[in-house]
Amino acid sequence: MEIGPIVRALTRNRTRVLLIVLQIAITLAVVTNAVNMIATERTKMKQASGFDDDNLLWVFSRPFADSFGDRAFRITTTRSDVRALRTIPGVKSVVNTNFIPWQGGGSSGEVKAAGGDGSSYRTQEYTASPAFTDTLGVKIVSGRNIGEGDINDEPNATTANVIISRGLERLIFKGQSAVGKQFIEPDNSVDTIVGVFDPFYNPYGWPIHEYCLVYPGTVARNGALFLVRVNPGAMKSVSQAVEKKLLSVNDGRNFEMRTISEVRDKYFTEGRIVIMAMTAVIILIVIVTGLGIVGVTSFSVTERKKQIGTRRALGATKSAILRYFLMENWLITNSGVLLGILLAYGLNYLLVTHTSGVKLDWRYLIAGVTLLWVQGIVATLVPAMRAAAVSPVIATRGV
Repeated sequence: MEIGPIVRALTRNRTRVLLIVLQIAITLAVVTNAVNMIATERTKMKQASGFDDDNLLWVFSRPFADSFGDRAFRITTTRSDVRALRTIPGVKSVVNTNFIPWQGGGSSGEVKAAGGDGSSYRTQEYTASPAFTDTLGVKIVSGRNIGEGDINDEPNATTANVIISRGLERLIFKGQSAVGKQFIEPDNSVDTIVGVFDPFYNPYGWPIHEYCLVYPGTVARNGALFLVRVNPGAMKSVSQAVEKKLLSVNDGRNFEMRTISEVRDKYFTEGRIVIMAMTAVIILIVIVTGLGIVGVTSFSVTERKKQIGTRRALGATKSAILRYFLMENWLITNSGVLLGILLAYGLNYLLVTHTSGVKLDWRYLIAGVTLLWVQGIVATLVPAMRAAAVSPVIATRGV
C-alpha cells in the first residue's frame, strides 16, 4: 500500500533519483567486472608449471673472449660447462637449454603431422641437452627420453629425434600415442617423436601454454644458457659456487643468474598490480556509492521533516516511518541493480572482445547485487532512524 505514494514522491525528484540509480548501476558493473579480473589473476598465480620451480636456477654465460667466435669452440665449452656444473655439491641436474620457465614467452613455431590432414599447429619449441626432463622435474610418460646420440648440432640438419609434451600429443593426435610418429616442419625437415613428457605449463603470448616440442642440441650461439636443479635448501651455496666453477672452465665471459622463483615473481608483477588497482577501485566506488545513498536519504529526510511530523501527528508509528524510507531505498536500489546487470554484461563483452578479459562469472553478479542491497539498507538506516525520531510537534511549527 505504501509503494504508490513512494513512487509518486520519487517522480517529483526525478533528477536526484536518476543520478543515484545510475551510480548504483555503474557500481555494480564496475565492481563485478573488477572482482572477475581479480579472480582471473589469482587463478593464473595459482597455476602450477609442473616443474621444480623452487629449486631451479637460471644461468647465462655471456662470452667476451675472441675464442668464442668459433662455433665448435662454443659447443665444446658449453658441454664442458654442463659437466662442471654437475660437480658442484648440492646440484641435482643440469641442462643446457634456451627454455626459461615463467618468462611469459619464448620460442615457438608451427608443425603438422606427417600423413595427417595438413593442419598446422603452433607450439613452443626449445633446444636442450638430454637432461631437460630431469632438470625440470617432469617425467617421460611414453616412449624414451632424448640422449647424447640424438644430438645433431649441424645447422642444416633435416631430421631430428624430439620429445613433446602430453598437451601437444593430445592436441594433434587426438588420444593416439605420438611415439614413432613424425612432424613436418615448414622447411620440410622431419622430426620423429621418440617420447612424451608431462606435465608442462609455460605461459605464452598465444594460448599454447601446454604445448612444447624439444629438440636435442647445444645452445651456445650468443652465449650458453643453463637450468640448474639443486637439492632443497642448497640454492644459496650453489649460486655462490656457479660463477667460480664456470670461470675455471673458461674465464673469457661474464655471468648472469636468477632463480626461477624470482623469474616467476617478476612475471606476476603485473598481475599483482592489477589486483591492487582493482581492489582500490572496488573500495573507492563502494564508499562513494554508500555516501551518495546516505546523502540523498539525509537530504530527503531534512526536506520532508514537516511532512514526516504530520504523518506522526496523524498516528504513523516510528516503525512505519522507518519502513517507508527503507522501502524507498529498496525501490531505488533495485532500479539501479536492474540497470547495473545490463551494464555489467555490456562492459564484460567489451573486455572480452577487445582485451584479454574472461567471461563474467554470474556468481560475482549475485554477490554484487547482494552487496548493494546490504549497503543500501545500512546507508539508509541512520537517516531513516533520524526520520522516525521526528516529533509530531514539528507539524505545528510555522502555523
